Amino acid sequence: MSKKVIIHCCVLGALILYTIFAWNSLQWEKAKAKEDAKEAIENGQTDHWADVKLSENRLDEAAGMVKVGIPLLISVIYAGILAVIYVLPVLVDKVGEEMMGSTAEVDDDPLDEARAAVADEEYPEAIAVYRKFWLENPDNRHPLVEIAKIQRVHLKNPAVAVSTLEEGLDDHEWPEDDAAFLLFRIIEIYEDDLEDRDKVVATLKRAVEELKGSRHAGNAAHKLGEMGVN
Repeated sequence: MSKKVIIHCCVLGALILYTIFAWNSLQWEKAKAKEDAKEAIENGQTDHWADVKLSENRLDEAAGMVKVGIPLLISVIYAGILAVIYVLPVLVDKVGEEMMGSTAEVDDDPLDEARAAVADEEYPEAIAVYRKFWLENPDNRHPLVEIAKIQRVHLKNPAVAVSTLEEGLDDHEWPEDDAAFLLFRIIEIYEDDLEDRDKVVATLKRAVEELKGSRHAGNAAHKLGEMGVN
């Protein structure tokens, strides 16, 4: 919810609270006036005095109704304006989606099935969907990375995850940024999961060689220097 909407809601809430307070105050004054008139009659005061007092109280009640009516009217108008500005467009869009068909149905994500399978812990099925999508879209690294993630995180097999990433890296000619992403993901698994220093060094050297002249090669060379490798 935007800050502007919150401010409008606060203003409307304040108007409603003031209207409720004014109404309660009016009802209290009305009840008190009747009590005063009744007490006056019981104390032997004249009916004429009581009638005069009631007339004065009715004038006070009329003034009180004005005090209640004005903020009530403002609240209703204000709420109507907010409804037209903020609520009506949402309702129109909703009705439009129902009549024309949901936009989600038009733009179905082909990988929703894979995500649903991961959520249901059906990991082989998810891998199959991701692999099929990757074969149909070989320039898209996302399904390859997701397969490796399932193997590493959910199936607890980082070695297989590395094999998947290396296979994808070797079987396709990737743009520089994609190749760097895959190489550094392999390095991460070798370092964090498999604790294989030699493989980390070998993969960093590969990054320096294959990404020569890029910032990625510079990052790999810097990490080799931190590891004490020339």
